[in-house]
Amino acid sequence: MTDFMDSTASTARTDAPASSHTLRFAYSTINWGATCDLPAALAEIRESGWGAVELFGHTLDLLGTPASLGEHLDGLIPATLFSGIELPVSDLHRTIHQNHIRFASELGADAYGLVGGGRLRYRPPSTEDYAALAAFCEELAVSGKALGVTVSYHPHTLCTIETSAEIELLMAQTEELRLCLDASHIALVGEDPLTVIDRWWDRLGYIHLKDWGNGKFAELGRGTLGIDFASILDMLAARQFGGWVVLEQSQSEVSPLESARINAAYVRGLGYEIAVPAPALPSF
Repeated sequence: MTDFMDSTASTARTDAPASSHTLRFAYSTINWGATCDLPAALAEIRESGWGAVELFGHTLDLLGTPASLGEHLDGLIPATLFSGIELPVSDLHRTIHQNHIRFASELGADAYGLVGGGRLRYRPPSTEDYAALAAFCEELAVSGKALGVTVSYHPHTLCTIETSAEIELLMAQTEELRLCLDASHIALVGEDPLTVIDRWWDRLGYIHLKDWGNGKFAELGRGTLGIDFASILDMLAARQFGGWVVLEQSQSEVSPLESARINAAYVRGLGYEIAVPAPALPSF
């Protein structure tokens, strides 16, 4: 794996960020699980100091109605919803995503993230696979735009889109679709998150941040890839990024609550406020 940044770069600092622009931070429910006790998970996210949440992989059965979920949010801002794509696309799968996007709009979330489809082990994705994924993502992005929800695709290891070259293919075949870049996943294929953010700035919908070390995902600053989170956030702030910056702690060796607290302390240590997101600013 290419170590493209100084391994000390992810150490928390005490100086203020270079820009006065306030980034919008949210915390993902992924570490609690798709079928978790959602009210309890939301309470722990609030307790750890985060002001907004990404609802990750939950079915509408669990989410309930926008009104009932709003009560459980209890002040947390609903930032994004996130779901997986399966290929080939079925009518049922299309309906599920359309309903999730509508739910996001009714809840007041302004972003929707997609990941998938699964990458076959015996061959790379075909031209037809890329085209099918692009067509479905674009269909959802057009639907989302009509409802005030920005739809973004998340490049991910072991999925159809992993690398910058594959991001190029997807972006070339779409117009409304945006990119949800994950710093850890793009680093895991040996690429620099800062370079990819710069290349796709005009198509950047929102960001996922997490660290990776010793073969597993880790809290920010505890990884081994040398990801320069301070520089990533400084770039976003300096360019007045208006999308969400979502801390997505996929797994942890401690409790989800403790990981949320560690990540909160790290971001605050870089000089950023996580409790009260700023008003949205257009980034494209």
